[in-house]
Amino acid sequence: AQQHLLPSPQRKLCRDAMVATIARPSGLQRSVAAALAAVQHGFEEEHLEPRTGYSLDLALPSSRVAVEVDGPSHFLLPDGRGVRKSNGPTLLKRRLLRAAGWRVISVPFYEWDGFAT
Repeated sequence: AQQHLLPSPQRKLCRDAMVATIARPSGLQRSVAAALAAVQHGFEEEHLEPRTGYSLDLALPSSRVAVEVDGPSHFLLPDGRGVRKSNGPTLLKRRLLRAAGWRVISVPFYEWDGFAT
């Protein structure tokens, strides 16, 4: 049996609060979505993942593939070598999505911006 840290009513309140959060796609996300639509049909924007309550930036539900477009707020400041590491909330989301059976592909802003130049 699965063990929970919160009782069922509190888990429902937390999930409902996450679901009620309105996701607003960024220009970066719209750019990635347009490029993806040109090569693959069926991706949904802001797909609600019911097990976790997360909204996926782009998802192909039939194949359980999630594309997360990661802007600057998803990263810690670069280290002394200029390496950017994902922050805690981003790592948690990826981990929970993988546990729910999704293949998660990250598109970092600094790599996408490099394609545009």
